Amino acid sequence: MLNKIKSITEIKPEDCYQTNGSRPVKVLCSDLNYYICKYFAGVGFASSLFNEYLAASFLKLWNLQVPDFAIVEIDSQHIVQTSLPKQYFNKPCFGSLYHGNYPEVDKFMIDNKCLKKDNKTALYSFLKIGIFDIWMCNEDRNFNNFNMLYNQKENVFVPIDHVFSFNGNNLDREHYPISDNESIIDSPFLSGFFSRNLQQLKLDIRLEILNDFNFCVKLCNEQLENIINSTPLEWNPQPEYLRQRLQFLFSKDWTKQCENQFNRIFVLKTK
Repeated sequence: MLNKIKSITEIKPEDCYQTNGSRPVKVLCSDLNYYICKYFAGVGFASSLFNEYLAASFLKLWNLQVPDFAIVEIDSQHIVQTSLPKQYFNKPCFGSLYHGNYPEVDKFMIDNKCLKKDNKTALYSFLKIGIFDIWMCNEDRNFNNFNMLYNQKENVFVPIDHVFSFNGNNLDREHYPISDNESIIDSPFLSGFFSRNLQQLKLDIRLEILNDFNFCVKLCNEQLENIINSTPLEWNPQPEYLRQRLQFLFSKDWTKQCENQFNRIFVLKTK
């Protein structure tokens, strides 16, 4: 079951973040931790919050360092300073644990020595996030919008922000593969990880990622029912609809398309 917590202090204007797709807020919660909270401003099914929850749940199964997450109820008295409408918080929010000590990934990090030359832990997390995005049709993590933090202590990338999974938050429409420039793999980061042009090393890593991909997809399929059943009722989920729409993720045709796209981009960027 999802952990449910509550806000305990008023949210200050500087704790409102302007991003490309939303304006999340940083909230001190009843477990005495800060969370970055996404809210739902519309009516009906809170698809954007479900996307965050589903992706975070899957990423945990993929053994990637997605921040811990919880369902957060924000008191209307705590949003007075934010200028945000109260109705935005009628439904509980999706909250990601705040890691203030993790720097955001940007283009300047290409020149960071810790991201270069045989740093396998960083490379492996980078590629797993890349193939995860291909699998989830996430168009919102690329060289112009990284949506990642970096854990410097463990040398791994930390994925954040998955509202635009399913081709721009369109689970109700037919899915299609993301384009090359919508993938983080199609960036100068990738070639920077290799100190020498060792084809066997590249082949070994690519095959390792693909083997892990198929194992992780199987785990997600096994846990899908539990994830759907744990979705907050306040988000107005329709379990049967979600089961039906998400089945494509586990089809042989789709996983093969994902593998082929990953292989193609990887080979092109590591020539």
